[in-house]
Amino acid sequence: MPDTVLIDTASGFTRRLENERLLAAARVAGASGDPATDRRRARSAMGDPSRSNRSVARDARRAAAIAANEGLGRQVADGGVSADGIDALARAADEETGCIPEDLVDAVAGLPPDQAARLVTTYMEDTADADEVNETYRRQMMARQVRRYVVPADAGHPAMAGLGIEGPDALIDRMWSELNARAGAAYREAGGRDRPRAEHTSPAHRRFDAAHDVFFGAVGSAGSATGRPTVVITVDAQHLSTTLERAAKPAVQLGTGPISDELLANYVSTGTVAAVVTRMDGAPLWLGRTRRHGSTHQFLALAIRDRGCVLCGAGIDRCVTHHLTPWNAPAKGCTDVDKLALLCQVCHRSLHERNHTLTFTHTSNLKRIWMTRPATPAETPAPRPRVVQRE
Repeated sequence: MPDTVLIDTASGFTRRLENERLLAAARVAGASGDPATDRRRARSAMGDPSRSNRSVARDARRAAAIAANEGLGRQVADGGVSADGIDALARAADEETGCIPEDLVDAVAGLPPDQAARLVTTYMEDTADADEVNETYRRQMMARQVRRYVVPADAGHPAMAGLGIEGPDALIDRMWSELNARAGAAYREAGGRDRPRAEHTSPAHRRFDAAHDVFFGAVGSAGSATGRPTVVITVDAQHLSTTLERAAKPAVQLGTGPISDELLANYVSTGTVAAVVTRMDGAPLWLGRTRRHGSTHQFLALAIRDRGCVLCGAGIDRCVTHHLTPWNAPAKGCTDVDKLALLCQVCHRSLHERNHTLTFTHTSNLKRIWMTRPATPAETPAPRPRVVQRE
């Protein structure tokens, strides 16, 4: 048997055995109506000295989710939901009962884990309650802190100190996006990939240098270096009232999730968020063959539609615009907003290296589910000329 076939066969058996193990643990845990009790029962049944406590606790959560949701159990038994898919669904479970909406369980059936996670994230954003989001933000602000810690030395690395900044998800994501924007701008200004090999820096190094500049050096936002926003907020029209009346549905910070009214008001009052309202005579989003690279207006439209990388869910700050049909392929792709998608750098490179293309289907509520397939000859661009670097 060829090794590739052996790997695929073994992976199939492993997934099947894992699902059967989780189903057995779910039967042991039972459906008591208390998720904490179900998790304790499942954990005691799945105890294994050869595994870490974290992995055992993770599987116990999966088993408890199956125990509390009959429909999920059926999907697991049929192989329609993987263990990672259960993790994604568990995020939408009721905290008191552990129940997951049946329509959501049905919607993720058969989807790859990353697509299931994206669908669950969208579902949670669309069904979020403003009062709950406001309360979560208040509790996170009460617990905010900056910690100093020490990283012990290990093989090849000296001991180092660190700072841990903890607070509301939205604010931390905004800080992270700003650091990435600054780091990327500084890297490009210094020559980017054209710099000598010995002067190359990793993304982690660049973020440290950017954070150092925030504290001690250059000020101002490097996010404008690309002309793209580092934070994008989608908001219901009710929030545009001058009195900022309370709304049942909260605003959403893309890549983070629903945000509180207080944080939205802070963004608006400090001028850190620009509202874009378009009409039929607004900025063009369909550029055809007149321009190869997507515009800032297109990127913003794609950010609102795709909410991040359409394959892995990475944040918009790590994404580029991708032509569904390559620009220089025989089929000649167009720079039109409906023929573009957001991909992170890793997925973008992988897609081209494998000569695959993106395609999508719609769920019953018109949510896009993205998939890949081998590119046809008409969708395959000519090989790029090889560049030889001189030392």
